[in-house]
Amino acid sequence: MAVVGAGPYGLSLAAHLAAKIRSVRVFGAPMRTWRTMMPPEMLLRSHWTETRLSAPNDRGTLQCWADAVGGEKIEPVPLQSFLRYADWFREQFVPEVDEADITSVERANGTFRLRTAAGDELDARRVVAAVGVTPFPRRLTQLAELEEAGRVSLAIEHQQFGRFAGRRVLVVGGGQNGLESAALAHAAGAESVEVAVRSEVRWFRQREHWEARGWAHERLFRLAYPIVGFGPPPINRLVLHPDLFSNLPVTVRERLNTRLLRPGGSPWVRDQVEGQIPVTVGVTVAEAQERGGEVIVRLSDGTQREVDHLIVCVGYRFDLDALRFIDPALREAIDIDDGWPALDRAFRSRSVPELSFIGYAAEHRFGPLSRFVAGTTFTSQRAASVL
Repeated sequence: MAVVGAGPYGLSLAAHLAAKIRSVRVFGAPMRTWRTMMPPEMLLRSHWTETRLSAPNDRGTLQCWADAVGGEKIEPVPLQSFLRYADWFREQFVPEVDEADITSVERANGTFRLRTAAGDELDARRVVAAVGVTPFPRRLTQLAELEEAGRVSLAIEHQQFGRFAGRRVLVVGGGQNGLESAALAHAAGAESVEVAVRSEVRWFRQREHWEARGWAHERLFRLAYPIVGFGPPPINRLVLHPDLFSNLPVTVRERLNTRLLRPGGSPWVRDQVEGQIPVTVGVTVAEAQERGGEVIVRLSDGTQREVDHLIVCVGYRFDLDALRFIDPALREAIDIDDGWPALDRAFRSRSVPELSFIGYAAEHRFGPLSRFVAGTTFTSQRAASVL
């Protein structure tokens, strides 16, 4: 078994498979996206109990790590604490990780032939793709030329924001990543920062505020918001039941995904944005061009901005062709459902059952839980049960 991707989903599945399959190998630098594409000082949006990788018998939770190493329970969870926890999890449950990237997966004599960036070749009877969201950012076609010229970048491309000191920045997108990028660019000394969003800016509720009001209020809050970031009640409880979600008609699933995953920011980001960074709502970028050493941006409301750089964060959309390591002939054999891989109830490709997709790639079938760390338990237990 080869697991391509060593993030929360790849590590969790490998932990569950280790006791069942003679040889399981995970490929890729462990937690690379979290280490290299997220600001070091970032705070996680998820609650302590939701921020967990999955191991058999619930032995690999964040609380297990804290008990084992004497770690302190801090909320919101700092990224650096989460990374230390992930390192502990890997040492405990996933000892065989090959940090080389997979560059090619193709069919060969009834198995899969894999090649790595280190030049190794190996065969596997089954392959699981666990690659997360980073290969699939939405791009604005009207900004393609400016992106090539280095005037436009994606929010996920920035871990440090010092390059924006003294510059005028326009952030396009009002989700967590966009709002946080605006706050970090402002803190790094940007001359000006503005956020442009298509709809309104939403702020997630502060769970700790309710917990401080006593157990009754805390219980009511947890009933209404069982997982941070999904809303509104009561339809957000569907997130906890991926099997039920997967049996709904496709059109209903799509509407629910859109409603449950409305972009927004965490309370601590709100404190860094409101009153400090102007936000223009109800607009999109109509066109932009470079002129006289600056970028002239025309918004859909007819107004104009003169900036030095645009940071774009307008969501993600799965695209099988973005997984360049999958051989074109194999990609052609994978059935697609509205742009997503068509999966059975155990995350296997319906047309190539020896190939599985977990994490974000399964969102169309199993709902938004598949995008977040909280979904590792359901996914790894279900996928491991048939592999």
